[in-house]
Amino acid sequence: MLSRTAAAGVGTAVAASGLARGESATTRQDGLEALLDETANRALTDHDAGGLTVAVVDGDDVLTKGYGHAFRSEDVPVRADETLFRAGSVSKVVTWSAAMQLVDRDRIDPDEPVNDSLEAVDLPRRYDDPITLEHLATHTPGFEVRGWGDSVRDPEYVRPLAESVSTDVPTRVRPPGELPQYTNYAAALTGQLIADVTGETFGTYVTENVRDPLGMTNSTFDPAPPGLVPAEGTAVEDVVSFYSDVAPASGFHTTGADMARLLRAHLNAGVVDGERVLSADAVEEMHRRWYTPHEAVDGMAFGLFEQSRGETRLVRHGGAVPQFSSEFALLPDDGVGLFVVAHGEEASGAKQVVVDALFERFAPTQSTGERLTPSGPPERADELGGRYRSVNTTDNATAEKPVFGLFTGRPIDVRVADDGRLITEQGDGREEWVEIDPLVFRHVEADATLLFREDGGDVTHLLDGLSAYEPIGYHEQLSTQGRLAALAAVTVLTGLVGWPAARGWRRYRGGDSPPPPLTRARWVAGAGVAGTALFVAVLVATSVAVAATDGPTLFNRPPGWFEAVFVVPTAGVLATTAAVGLAGRAWLRAEWSLPARLHYSAVVVASAALYWLLQYWNLLWIRVG
Repeated sequence: MLSRTAAAGVGTAVAASGLARGESATTRQDGLEALLDETANRALTDHDAGGLTVAVVDGDDVLTKGYGHAFRSEDVPVRADETLFRAGSVSKVVTWSAAMQLVDRDRIDPDEPVNDSLEAVDLPRRYDDPITLEHLATHTPGFEVRGWGDSVRDPEYVRPLAESVSTDVPTRVRPPGELPQYTNYAAALTGQLIADVTGETFGTYVTENVRDPLGMTNSTFDPAPPGLVPAEGTAVEDVVSFYSDVAPASGFHTTGADMARLLRAHLNAGVVDGERVLSADAVEEMHRRWYTPHEAVDGMAFGLFEQSRGETRLVRHGGAVPQFSSEFALLPDDGVGLFVVAHGEEASGAKQVVVDALFERFAPTQSTGERLTPSGPPERADELGGRYRSVNTTDNATAEKPVFGLFTGRPIDVRVADDGRLITEQGDGREEWVEIDPLVFRHVEADATLLFREDGGDVTHLLDGLSAYEPIGYHEQLSTQGRLAALAAVTVLTGLVGWPAARGWRRYRGGDSPPPPLTRARWVAGAGVAGTALFVAVLVATSVAVAATDGPTLFNRPPGWFEAVFVVPTAGVLATTAAVGLAGRAWLRAEWSLPARLHYSAVVVASAALYWLLQYWNLLWIRVG
């Protein structure tokens, strides 16, 4: 049974309905507090986390507790009703709730083009179908993922939302509704849509229409709230490196007790303590399925992800920013909701331990121990094998592409075993699947589904849940490109260093100079080769210079002139193109000696290979695709 009061200074528990009247009952809440105490304390110890807060709502019963210490304040215990945590992407739950409120009030039509209501930004009209609120809430508007502009290292640099969403608008890479691709921009744009429709700032509208009516008095979208500070005497800027520049997507700060009230609103038909923020129909609309790529795959509710656990359907959202990790989950049919957030170096692991324990309590899964076995090879086995890379990389049209390709996510290798099982390998993980429908695969043991998409008869994407991957060729694999880059670099250096060294040696020995046409050709090729080296030097110098300035970092928000850096390699492309022509003329006319022609051609081809790599990773001023 839920206790009414947790340890003083650590947490708060609220019991209502029959439990508040002192009635005894053996329910699934019995032992919940003890379970949380054991699990949370173990999680903090095992995962090097500093603090954690939990809210569990089960019908009329509410339990909120805090564990450990406040962020960067080891002498301040976590209180569920006072201690602020960064919610990360769980901020989106507040944003989508506010958006559904406006749908509920007939201020926004989820099926109408958002461009008709937006004032701060005009979305590119690249495709015939317009982007709607439904597309934003299901992460299917067709935007590329962007990282620039999402965060800054100092609250001083946080921009007004209208400026953030209208600067560096992500490229539309596919028609809306075609493929899921999770982006912060979708939620940020929704926040601006709310502002433009209501004539208020996003923060003001949420405060007056969601936060205050629900009594979430400690929660805020302020980028640096007074409650989230390090120990006394330590400056915030010395220990905090993340401040959201897209508040509706990742800028919410909250407590366990406040999030319990949001959970209650979603589980009690939009009403908390007599205050209504959503109609019962709107809550039901928000929780229903709005999108799925296939009926066999969990899809999207309105801004919330579906997750199946046996026969139980959850709608949930996770969140993570540096040193914070959170989870918001609802079991709508059971009237259960939970919120967990932790801080620390391994906050994600600590949070997940508690989440898993709560999921197992309220939505237990039982394995039959049986493994699915294939009856034969997949229907299109020959077309499925290969390496698949996240669309976050393959569809990126900016100079951020290397960041996504090299530092985020891992590709998936797919092959078909002799007995017909589909084998996927991602990093150190290996999974086995069996085809249950054409291009639809079920995990041999776990409750998971893998889906392949086709277009025009060709397999175009692999969907692991709602994460989309695109097949890539051998020449696009990092291992292949790494070997190519190393070989090309060594080859061009034989020209960049070897030609001047050979010329100096001949002068020293008094030998004949090479023919003037060859000398001119080497100067042209050398300019092309130097372009790559100069680009690397300029890029490094720019990164150091921007980091040393009192402003956003290059990773957070490049200065407006940063694009000029890519003019350097683009000029090198022109020189290399001219060198290709000179090499071709030399072979046609049998000019120079054979060794000179062979070496010159090798250097030019190697230089062209390096520029192809720069083009592939969007590091030229002129980008293709």
